[in-house]
Amino acid sequence: MPNAFNLPTEETNIRMADALERIADTRVQEDYTQAPGNEYLLGGDRQAGFFGFVQAVDLITGDALATDLGLTAGTSQNSDTPWIKYIWNGKICFTPLKTIRYSIAWDAIYNVGAVYASGDEGTLPPEGRLGTELTIDATDNSINTTGHFLGDKTSATSYYDTVGAVGDIVVLKGWSNGANNGEFTIDSITDTKIVVSGGTLISETGDRTKRMYPKTNAVTQNVQVVIKGLTYRVRLFRGAANDPADSYANSDRDAIGENDEWNAIVLPLHERAKTQNWNYPAYAGTTEYWDANLTDEDLRTHYNFGNGSYSWCQEVRDDDQTFRRVIRGHDGASYLGASVSWDTYSNLGFRPVLELLG
Repeated sequence: MPNAFNLPTEETNIRMADALERIADTRVQEDYTQAPGNEYLLGGDRQAGFFGFVQAVDLITGDALATDLGLTAGTSQNSDTPWIKYIWNGKICFTPLKTIRYSIAWDAIYNVGAVYASGDEGTLPPEGRLGTELTIDATDNSINTTGHFLGDKTSATSYYDTVGAVGDIVVLKGWSNGANNGEFTIDSITDTKIVVSGGTLISETGDRTKRMYPKTNAVTQNVQVVIKGLTYRVRLFRGAANDPADSYANSDRDAIGENDEWNAIVLPLHERAKTQNWNYPAYAGTTEYWDANLTDEDLRTHYNFGNGSYSWCQEVRDDDQTFRRVIRGHDGASYLGASVSWDTYSNLGFRPVLELLG
C-alpha cells in the first residue's frame, strides 16, 4: 500500500508512516471521485475526515494556483508544499500543508473571488458594514453606525476604512423591511451617518444578517480551477463557528461549533490533539485526534517558523469593527484573532481550500 503521508522530509515521512500503520486496519473508503491521493479515511468521518497527503506534483503548486486565480498580490512561498486531503460535510477538499503566499490582504483574495465559494458577493465585501453597529433612521433617510464610516487605513489613530463618498451607490441586504433592501445613492456621509436617496427607508435596528456595502466592491465568490481534469471551487477556511463571528467578545471568540472547519480539520492533525494541551484551549475546545502529530512548524502556524503564520479565514468580526476578518494560527494552531481586511504585513498568509465539485 502506498504511503499516504507522503511528506518531504525523511524524519516526517517515517513518523507519518508509523501513524499510517497504526490506523490502517480501520480505514473506510470515502472517496470515489478520481481525485489524487488516498481514497480511505485515516481519521474522522464524512463530516470531517482525513485521507492523508498529496504531493504538489500530483495536484498543483502554489504558484500555478495563483496564476490560475489571477492572484498577483502577496509574496510566493512554499509553492511545492504537499496538500492535506480531507473531507468536510461530504465534500472532498485539499489545503496546503503550509501557507503558499504571505504579505497578502484578505481584500486581495476576495477580489479574485476566492473567499466564500458562495456564488454571490459573500457575507461582506471590503469596506462594508453589518450587524448591531448599524441602524436605519427613517426621519432623515439615513444609515447609522456605532462604529465608523470614515477612516484612514494608514493612520495609527484612525485605523478604519471608508465606506464611500457622495454619489457612490451602497447596497443594503438582509433587512427585515423590504423597503430597506436595494441600492441607494449617498447624498451625505459623516463618520457615523450616511444619508441616502433612491428609496424611502423604514426605521430598523441592525442584527447579524443586516448589512451594507459599496456596490463597486462586490465580487462574485465562485472562482473555479480545473486541475488534471477535475474542477474545484477555491475558497478560504471556515475559521469560526458562525459568519459573522457573532460572539467574538466571548471567551471562545465564536470558535466552538460544528461549522468551524479549522477546528474540525486542522486541529485533529496537530500533535497537541493527543493531549489537548492547546496554547489557546478556549478557542480549540475538545477536538478529535487523528494520530498525524503535525507540529506548528509542519503547518506554519507559529511565527517562530517564518512568514505567513496567520491564515486568513472567511468570517467577519461582528461588533463595531466589522472591517476585520478572522485569522487562525500565528501563536499556535489553536489561536483565533481578527485583522483588518486590507492588512498586508508579513505574518498574514494565504491557505486556500480546493473544494471538489460534483
